[in-house]
Amino acid sequence: MGWLLLLVVFIWLILFIRKKRSFKFSLSPTVLDIKSIKGLKKLSDNLEQSLSKGYMENVADRVSRQNKLKENEYGWRLLDLKRYFILTSLLKESPMFSEKVDELWHEMLMFTREYEDFSKKYLGATLHHNPNVNVEPDPDLRGFFDWLYAELFFIRKENVHLYKGFFRFPVHPNIIDEFKNFPENELIDKYFKSDAKSMPVVLSLISSMKKTANRVKDYDKNDIHVMMKKGKSQQNYNAMLVPFLSVSYFHYDEFFSYMKESSNSSASCTRCGSGSSESSCSSGSSCSSCGGGGD
Repeated sequence: MGWLLLLVVFIWLILFIRKKRSFKFSLSPTVLDIKSIKGLKKLSDNLEQSLSKGYMENVADRVSRQNKLKENEYGWRLLDLKRYFILTSLLKESPMFSEKVDELWHEMLMFTREYEDFSKKYLGATLHHNPNVNVEPDPDLRGFFDWLYAELFFIRKENVHLYKGFFRFPVHPNIIDEFKNFPENELIDKYFKSDAKSMPVVLSLISSMKKTANRVKDYDKNDIHVMMKKGKSQQNYNAMLVPFLSVSYFHYDEFFSYMKESSNSSASCTRCGSGSSESSCSSGSSCSSCGGGGD
């Protein structure tokens, strides 16, 4: 009986690995596939205008020579990197949770002068990518990142693949409560940049997140605490807080397939430096952040 069980597990592993390796990317959208958040289209256009054609052609050429990517994969990595740059313009702390997207960011950094010109034109300061070897997994930060991502962008299976799943980690109840009850100015002070150019997007985003938070049913925090102590936070806690996010924000009709892929994946995080307002970055610069959330 034991050998039969081992055989079943072995076959399952072979099929799982084959499925992972056989993932196919469809044609990437020509636009960022953004939600109807006020000011987001203008912010997206500003990003595109800040990336010179020659610079991006050089990056694409370098990537094709340095990396063996699947068909259409480069376009999806670039799309998610652009989405990340939008997040950096809005948030005090900008997590990077995709190793594959981060690899493309590294390729952009190889063109030092062009990268500096881009980040200053778009953000008004150089966006640094600082190493951090002591990254601890932070499921709360990953849950918050997934929520923000879903409020701003449509999610397709290619994005799920690049981020190794979404909503594997819950949005913490305290964060839900803050967006239910805190006024706009307090939420801005805690989470968002107050740059005049991005403020219309920030205000619209906060309004959207408040509506989402108010859809979450009341829960007993003591029950949540007990679940977390018993190690049941992953499944039960998510089931209570974020299923409405997962279902309502998908741009394709394969939610259950997504959940299966997501549950079999592990979240990861790149080694980036802190990007909060209290970071150690030099004056006149902007920093990225890594929030953990890995295995």
